[in-house]
Parts: sequence; C-alpha cells; structure tokens
Amino acid sequence: MTDLHTLSWQYVVGLAEPADLPMAAAHLLAAGLDSPALRDLAGRPRGDATDELFREALHELGTELPDEHTADLCLLHHLAARLSAGELSAGEVAAEVWYRCLPGDTEAEREFLDTIGPEYWVETLSYGPPEGYQAWKDSVRAAAERLCRAEPPVR
Repeated sequence: MTDLHTLSWQYVVGLAEPADLPMAAAHLLAAGLDSPALRDLAGRPRGDATDELFREALHELGTELPDEHTADLCLLHHLAARLSAGELSAGEVAAEVWYRCLPGDTEAEREFLDTIGPEYWVETLSYGPPEGYQAWKDSVRAAAERLCRAEPPVR
C-alpha cells in the first residue's frame, strides 16, 4: 500500500483517480493514519465526490497536495525506481517522460532526462543496429540507478 505522500503526488499527476480515494483512505487507516476526514473519506462509496474531503484529510494529517512541479519530480523518481527494479522497460519510461514532459531540477534528474533523449532520436536509433538501441537502454537504466541513489524530491 502507498503512503500519504505517495498518494498525494499520484493524485496530482493523475495516477490516483478520485474514484480510488475511498479505498486508498481505508488503506491509510489500516496503516495507522487517522483523522476525521480520512475516516469519512474511507466510508464513502467509490466515485463519490471526494476531492475536497481528500484535501481536508491531508490538512488534518499535516500535509497538503504538492504543486504540479513537485509531483512531476516525484513521478520522475518513481519511474526511475520502477525501471531499476525491472518493472518497466527503458522504452516505457521514455514514453511516459516524453508524454508528460517531465522536469529535471537536480543534476541526476537532468542526466536521466538527457540520457533518455528526445523521442525522434530514439526512434531513429531503434531502426539502426540492435547494439545501438541496446546501448541506449543500458545507459537509461544506469542513469535511473544513479537517480535512485540521489536525493528524492522534497516531501
């Protein structure tokens, strides 16, 4: 199960849908977090209007929704971690980065993004010799691993 910080940035970037918030709140309660709004949210039916209640629960628990930029940085680190763990391929991560135009503030984040490169470059590379494409994938994985060792975005 996800923690409150993860749920908040996932909500901002659209990985956690409003309809999923009641079940996520129930998981957070089971993990030991508690507030009146979180209990109310956990008792709501799936798909109930929950945005304001979620914000209230966050406030009661001493946090707020991150801004889009911070949430995007959290997503970038999340993608790097999933690539490093073998859960996603370099191509899947690159497609997500290109689709969302994710930012990079730190040297490790910018290196990861630079290694992924622009979409047109990788598309051209994929039509070349297989060793060139494999070298790109290996470089992206190595940059992801370096990013995983770097400082995460501010909580």
